[in-house]
Amino acid sequence: MLFRRLVTPTVSVGGHSDSLSPSLRAGALIGLALLACARPANVHRGQREPPSDLRAQIAARVEIDQAVQRELSDRIQSGQPIGSAAARQDSVFNANLEWMRLVLAQYGWPGSRLVGEEGSHGAWLLLQHADRDTALQRTALGLLEKAVGSGDASLRDLAYLTDRVRVAEGRPQAYGTQLQYDSRGCASPRPSEEPAQLDARRASAGLEPIARYVQRTMIALGREALCAIPPK
Repeated sequence: MLFRRLVTPTVSVGGHSDSLSPSLRAGALIGLALLACARPANVHRGQREPPSDLRAQIAARVEIDQAVQRELSDRIQSGQPIGSAAARQDSVFNANLEWMRLVLAQYGWPGSRLVGEEGSHGAWLLLQHADRDTALQRTALGLLEKAVGSGDASLRDLAYLTDRVRVAEGRPQAYGTQLQYDSRGCASPRPSEEPAQLDARRASAGLEPIARYVQRTMIALGREALCAIPPK
């Protein structure tokens, strides 16, 4: 795949630990300037742009999304000031939110038949980070549910967006995908409905058991050994 599924909601709770090269950082900033003004072609003319164009735009936005998250994560983990990196992440997330609003209005959910599996997953990623507009995420969730029902999108992506919207609305999550972090940066699932059935629901969506999910997150963040020690 061109990009990985995230195991944490945003980089503010850890994110990826791999370094952001100067060239990628420069590319991210240039791309941000371009993509912030971009919109799906023909969105006001009621026409469907070539799927390859839409697919490429999604991929470009995903690349920048991941780059700014890595930059912020690197700064957090190295103890550097994060203000400018956090502002860049917010700018990218907000630009992608507004762009996805246009995409959903023109196409509905951009499913695998239109943009391929990676394109559909990329659209999910951009909306997963659209936390400033829960109403848009809720609209996207309804469209994604229909796409999953017709075999045009991923059930795993649906599970993650379902939980994202539920947490934003103050409701227990269904699949345990959204984690919370203590003062040491150690993860645990946010409250879920019917916790005894959580792993069964996760399995139905193709997700690993919750204990393994949390452990894998801590390994990715380099905190497995720290978090294995009970807090004092």
